Amino acid sequence: MNDEQKIISYASEVFLNNGFYKTSMDQLAGGMKISKKTIYKFFPSKHSLLEKVMLTFQMKIKTDLDEITNSDKYLVEKLHLVSAYFAKFSLKINKKLLNDIFNHQPELWKKIDNFRSNVIERVWGKLISEGKEEGLIIDKSSKIIVGVILSALTGIINPKFLIQNNLSVNKAFKETFSIIIKGILTEKGKKEFEEQQWNI
Repeated sequence: MNDEQKIISYASEVFLNNGFYKTSMDQLAGGMKISKKTIYKFFPSKHSLLEKVMLTFQMKIKTDLDEITNSDKYLVEKLHLVSAYFAKFSLKINKKLLNDIFNHQPELWKKIDNFRSNVIERVWGKLISEGKEEGLIIDKSSKIIVGVILSALTGIINPKFLIQNNLSVNKAFKETFSIIIKGILTEKGKKEFEEQQWNI
């Protein structure tokens, strides 16, 4: 791992735990026992560092989800793995970080929101199409199903909703996915899901 990657990795942990807005470059440098000059060599501002951290997250999410959806696993297992992946990832995300980006970096929030929408449309579009062929997903418009999923996730996993309802990101993800998956499965799909004893 080179110096730039080490800075990104450390900043990721700090931002996830403490948020972005009140974390200073001095704190990051002190925590890594390096000079601020070393950080500025790679990142001219805290904002540029945050953007790189978020881009790194996005690339990992895309790679991981593509690996699941392109695998030879059964659809119900893919649904479980996608749900579990987001639930696990959401454990790492602090509401404070989302709130900081939402309130102090609106342009970055738009990019994150666009990325999230594209991922949801691509991943769920593929799973729904596959599930319909196997008779595991209800026979409703795929575009409407994806739209419902997109609306649910973007409407609930956002700082305003989480703070107003005192919800953790993880709880919001898990309950939303549970409602979505149980709602889009056919009776055959629900039976397979229950037989595998997979819980979201």
